Amino acid sequence: MKKILLTVSILLSGLLIMKCTTSGTAQDEPATDQPQESLVQGASAHWISPDRVLWFAERDAARFELRYSEAADIEITAAGVSGGEALALTPNADLNSAQAETWPHIADWPAFSLTTDRDLAQQAIRGPVFAIAYDAQDNVIQATRVQVPGLIDAFFRFDGTLGPVYEGDEIVLNVWAPTAQALELVLYNDSKTESSTVSGAYDRETGVWTFTGPAADWDRKFYRFAIRVWHPENGEINEYEVTDPYSVSLSTDSYFSQFADLTGDERLKPEGWDDIRKVQPRPVDITLYEAHVRDFSIFDQSVPELHRGTFMAFTHNGIDGRELSNGMAHLIALQQAGLTHLHLLPVNDITTVIENRDLRIDLDQPYSRLCEQMPDADSLKPYCERFGDTPIYEAFQTLAAEDPANTSIQLPYSIRGRYHSLARMDGFNWGYDPFHFNAIEGSYATDPNGVARIVEFREMVKALHEIGLKLVVDVVYNHTSAHGLERRSVLDRVVPGYYQRYDVVSGEIETSTCCPNTAAEHYMMERLLIDSVLFWAKHYKVDSFRFDLMGHHPRAVMERLMDALAELTLEEHGVDGANIYVYGEGWNFGEVADNRIFFQATQFNMNGTGIGNFNDRKRDGIRGRNFTDSGRFQGFTSGQFLFPNEDAGSDQDQQLSDLLFQADQIRVGMAGNLRSYPYINRTGERVTGITDWIGFTDLPQETVNYIDKHDNETLWDNTQTKLPHDMSMDDRVRVHMLSLAFINYGQGVPFHQMGSDILRSKSLDRNSFDSGDWFNEVDFTMQTHNWGRGLPPSWDNERNWDRQREFLTNPLIQVEEHHMRLAHDIFRDQLRVRYSSPLFRLATAEEVNTRVRFHNTGPDQQPGIIAMTISDGRCAGAALDPNYDGILVIFNAHNEAQTFETGLSGLRLHDLLVSGADRVARTAEISGEGTVSLPPLTAAVFVKPQGRNQGDFVCNP
Repeated sequence: MKKILLTVSILLSGLLIMKCTTSGTAQDEPATDQPQESLVQGASAHWISPDRVLWFAERDAARFELRYSEAADIEITAAGVSGGEALALTPNADLNSAQAETWPHIADWPAFSLTTDRDLAQQAIRGPVFAIAYDAQDNVIQATRVQVPGLIDAFFRFDGTLGPVYEGDEIVLNVWAPTAQALELVLYNDSKTESSTVSGAYDRETGVWTFTGPAADWDRKFYRFAIRVWHPENGEINEYEVTDPYSVSLSTDSYFSQFADLTGDERLKPEGWDDIRKVQPRPVDITLYEAHVRDFSIFDQSVPELHRGTFMAFTHNGIDGRELSNGMAHLIALQQAGLTHLHLLPVNDITTVIENRDLRIDLDQPYSRLCEQMPDADSLKPYCERFGDTPIYEAFQTLAAEDPANTSIQLPYSIRGRYHSLARMDGFNWGYDPFHFNAIEGSYATDPNGVARIVEFREMVKALHEIGLKLVVDVVYNHTSAHGLERRSVLDRVVPGYYQRYDVVSGEIETSTCCPNTAAEHYMMERLLIDSVLFWAKHYKVDSFRFDLMGHHPRAVMERLMDALAELTLEEHGVDGANIYVYGEGWNFGEVADNRIFFQATQFNMNGTGIGNFNDRKRDGIRGRNFTDSGRFQGFTSGQFLFPNEDAGSDQDQQLSDLLFQADQIRVGMAGNLRSYPYINRTGERVTGITDWIGFTDLPQETVNYIDKHDNETLWDNTQTKLPHDMSMDDRVRVHMLSLAFINYGQGVPFHQMGSDILRSKSLDRNSFDSGDWFNEVDFTMQTHNWGRGLPPSWDNERNWDRQREFLTNPLIQVEEHHMRLAHDIFRDQLRVRYSSPLFRLATAEEVNTRVRFHNTGPDQQPGIIAMTISDGRCAGAALDPNYDGILVIFNAHNEAQTFETGLSGLRLHDLLVSGADRVARTAEISGEGTVSLPPLTAAVFVKPQGRNQGDFVCNP
């Protein structure tokens, strides 16, 4: 989950006075009148279908009604009810099975029956609707606002194309806005100083407004919609302009939508774009590398200055006479070792980065810019006097050299309140704050005003394709960055109260994801999600999608998405949609937790879909849980029981118990995290993977095995908090690489954060979403490293500063270039080993359950040793590998050498390790009888050549 610090509009709840005119201002009252207090509380009634309303109404009421008004003239006070039209509610109704299934979280609420047709529904949804209970004297005893998404879904679904479409000589623009009382298209000139208004046609069957105009005149024009609509935030009818929810191009900082022909306009396509055909690998053949567009190149001096931090940085790939940048050389080296997919954090339009570079403060600007921006920030004044016009980056370098755990570097990021902090004013943000879902983020383009972002994104896709890398985009459909009437709210301004998820009683916006949640359980929000993914696949040839907080969506929506993708073909769309890989964060929390509102797309619900889920169980077993959450609690590779740190305590029995449980987590994870995988656990029982809620997949491709990503501390940072203070640097690097080996040598889909292969640090920042370029820097030349760059920003770290200072000032932790180069070379060797045999990439549960076997299990296992065999012998069935009868992968998490009896004969160390970068691993040996001698903190791979001794390699019994 991402924390995004935004100023968002707050939904009014509690007592509301609903008396408005079409201009959105309160009606004038005689001066002698005393205003009456509204009796409306919350929004606890739900019009779920044409014939049913759910509401916990007063049981003793004499009668019940709905009251609606397109004029928004309803008053509900102790003096009585006035305005609007009444519709009788009959209590004690039942729900049919479909209704109960659609609304499980409120299906046990009292149900009321009523009769509704389309015309009545159209009137009702265009203004406020209230449920009112009266006593026998016709006094109001209860009143609440009615939430109407169910009614909208019943009458106003639309399955056609939304947004701008070029049809011959015309542009057809559809916008779904059934609650709008009026909606017009406003066209702007290039400077946005002049406008003209175009009327359209409204379809009462679908709720769609359609505008048609000549492509020759409209193409590349900027536009918005002028809308008149009632909004629950202020209880008034409002008039404003809003951008298109289906925008494909935008002006700088997203003030205006823009028409652009992504299909027919050759000016928007790199040379050869239409000829690109994206053939997809099997999901189990994928390895993922997660990057951020700005991180990748913002400090890369081998990239032209204008291209740094943009999509164009990826085009410097050394092909067709183009120069080769340091970053692209790094990606090419990884691709040649086996890397298949580059995962980019969100690239769609976001709210928190100022696209107009003239208004930003970045690290190449003088420190005095900070002082000008925050003149009353007393804490900055000493640094303003000291650094003056020194570039901010150089000032930070000076401060870090003086004290690697200072608080002065983070200060400009952490200042809040009325100041515009550096975090708000720089060009950095992770981007989990979506604005327009189908438009590309302008801050990653050389020109944010208009179509350059389209061309340059496609140039990036083409350049990655040229070096053999597929593209993953991170998509965030679970929330928006704003709601209500705020400018950055698009969906909730076009169809108020529909796209977002609101509390069922208070009507307040749900924000469990960090921000205003969306509601994909509503039909048109599901449509937007699916339409958007298809848009990126078709128009930008995206190969894979990673879903942020996927557990906040229904499983059924994700399955329908997969069905829709499967209809994309290489012949028609240039994309093999049936094999596009989809994965996400299946965390179970918030208002949707435990399938309360729908059957969620969470880890333990998605088995059998082919959709991947991040495997935090294997992660926690390897590295230990996050330092922020569990302190110095160690993982399997970071010393649990084997070399306890100073905070471990003296209970060795508990430490051993924790280590053995971590080993079980790792074993199941190495076996594709299969629910069905049979093995002997730490207590000696023969169990399956789902035991202890470890395994959650039915297919190996459904586990995304990772040990770090953008969230939480990096692997390097987290590990340093767990290791004993006196551990040497060489051993610290070995622990890091041993941890990564568990990811690269396991069944499933490996996932790595960019830079983990070069010991990436964020100076212990656990949530660097807005921490700027300084804390997020990656240096592919390996001349600099981010460890000890100052204490990280206060918002998510301050409570840990004392402990963080302890680690950052440890004189034994000094990351040098040779450490990073060694790590990078070992990482590439691990990838080469993985791709040297299909046995590391088994595709089915049957293959894994038969071929993958763990030795050294049960209560008497040798602690710290995990030994896994993968068989291609006769017992496994048809041969998959023409070179090997089987493979032994063995891990030693001890900081001392170990021997282990495998009982296997005829094996030898893998050739790639014999000649590999890890000189220590080269000394790993196995005797003819199967005794392995393993150096400390080492992963080794031994292979049995095909057909030796006509024997049979072991299978899982």
